[in-house]
Amino acid sequence: MPINDLSRVPLKWPNRKFSQTLYESGLDWHFQISRHKNPLAKAIVLIHGTGASAHSWEKILPVLAKDYTVIVPDLPGHGFTLGAKKAGLHIDQIALSLQSLFKSINLTKIDAIIGHSAGANCGLALSLLYAKPPKAIIGLNPSFVAPPNIYNYFVGPLINPLVTSGFVASFLANTIPMTGMIDKLLDSTNSTLSDKQREPYHLLFRGQSHIYGSMNFMAASNIPDLLQKGAQLQTKCTFLVAAQDPWVPENSLLPVIHQYFPKAVINIEEGGHLFHEENPSRTLKIIQEALQALNPNPSPVNA
Repeated sequence: MPINDLSRVPLKWPNRKFSQTLYESGLDWHFQISRHKNPLAKAIVLIHGTGASAHSWEKILPVLAKDYTVIVPDLPGHGFTLGAKKAGLHIDQIALSLQSLFKSINLTKIDAIIGHSAGANCGLALSLLYAKPPKAIIGLNPSFVAPPNIYNYFVGPLINPLVTSGFVASFLANTIPMTGMIDKLLDSTNSTLSDKQREPYHLLFRGQSHIYGSMNFMAASNIPDLLQKGAQLQTKCTFLVAAQDPWVPENSLLPVIHQYFPKAVINIEEGGHLFHEENPSRTLKIIQEALQALNPNPSPVNA
């Protein structure tokens, strides 16, 4: 497929001006990219969490693009990236697919990875693939712990082998919009999102591919194994932990971070699981401080 076939991306989709598409290794990718005019500019990858897409970085991408080359993919099975098979939705396989995509667009060196929730897990897996891993990994409410009861209540019933079939995903795509489930899921994050911020999620969960990809991605994660491997990385790690996040609870997450990443910088903030969407200004400040590992004298970033 030729690059920039954006027919499936709504005209008012957040940051659509940065969108591109590319068919590579069986996946019809949608990603957003801003290449800095300085060819020596550092390259940063933003990785969204389960059930989201590149849209969740709406306020983050344009600001970071002032100083860096920034790429924001829709993960396989999410958003407008199509063609994912169940076997390709394991985090390790997604990392390989991302590496292949980046190679195809001549982005061979990644300087920093910023991941939200399960996107932080993907960032760890991706970093492990490089002989020279990124200098900085920034995890926003990283999914380093087992899902809480609220997850089991909303999502657990959806990820058994029967429900993760394509047939049931198609059924859910037609019925979920009428149940109010998406708003209940967003409310359960303890993050306050405007109606405008909720609109992309409502649109995404009307798509069979997005539902199928999200459910199978959540069902294919081996967190302990990933943490053991990720702990070996010689990379500066920074984590944002939202104190009111019921999806990745602070009291469960902090001991895991201390165990596997004892040298990490930890920022505890008042907010919910989608902190980076409800408070992009504070998120950007934390990101910029962490990115000082890339450049001792970086340009200031203003939210």
